[in-house]
Amino acid sequence: MSNIHLISSSSYHVINNKIKEIIGDNTNITTHSLNDVTIFDCIDDASYFGLFNEKRVIIIKDVKYFGGKFNYEEECKALESFLAHLDEETTIIFLCDSISKSKDITKKVLTFGAKIYDLQDIDDELFKTIVDEYTKDLNITIDDNAFDTLRKNSLNNLDVFLQDIDKISNINSHITLEMVNTYGITLEELDTFEFSNAVIAKKFNIAFDLFDKLIASGVDGFAITGILASSYTNMFMVRDAVNHGLSDEEIAKKLGYSGTGRVYVMKKNSKIYTLDELKEIIISLSELDIKLKTGYNPVYGIKEFLLNL
Repeated sequence: MSNIHLISSSSYHVINNKIKEIIGDNTNITTHSLNDVTIFDCIDDASYFGLFNEKRVIIIKDVKYFGGKFNYEEECKALESFLAHLDEETTIIFLCDSISKSKDITKKVLTFGAKIYDLQDIDDELFKTIVDEYTKDLNITIDDNAFDTLRKNSLNNLDVFLQDIDKISNINSHITLEMVNTYGITLEELDTFEFSNAVIAKKFNIAFDLFDKLIASGVDGFAITGILASSYTNMFMVRDAVNHGLSDEEIAKKLGYSGTGRVYVMKKNSKIYTLDELKEIIISLSELDIKLKTGYNPVYGIKEFLLNL
């Protein structure tokens, strides 16, 4: 059985389920993020064995080596050398931004017996299977038309879909269309959510299109500015907490999150920014808020912010 696994998915739920499937009941788990440490640190940790030869799992997040355009030659060479002699009692799980089977390092780990789970694209069948398993475990039932509306309103975002199920099922464990229409997320809320994500990822063509749509639908500039400020402030707080050595669980507790899923998202979203850049953006949004409150045109103001980002 392989003890090298490569996972790539935009869904926190999918990633978490795949990890559970791989590790089973093993609780001897160490997690690293390459946003916080180097691959050489991970290799050093994975090379350490205690007095008892126990099975252990090492999860390495934010891995770029197996996809993308860059080769990371020094890191990949060290990683290849280590994986070629990986102890059979150690399981390594790489959580990858993307996976390309044409990359040399990917080809090499495949010769070591690595398993690849590229789950970026979730088709209709897999989407329904995941939801069915999730609702069954929680003893939740959902009508077909409620399912279809929830999926439309979540824009096929699995994590948003499941979060909405959690919220609505607090009212009743049998979810109907009426409940979805009354308590579920709206397309307007999703547009705002997608806009914020596009801005954070610096996908400005998408961001400007969604911004125009939000303004046309009557969403005011203060609400849009507030959403951006909240997103960037949360990213800053999470990154700062990571820098102070807090675990995901500790961060979630201190910031009042319901679980570590939001911590994972904040860390992932913020990786293209430095802490100083996040601070500057938060200051810029504060200045924008003041300008809007003194009568500045919100469309011009927010577009100026986006162009300067």
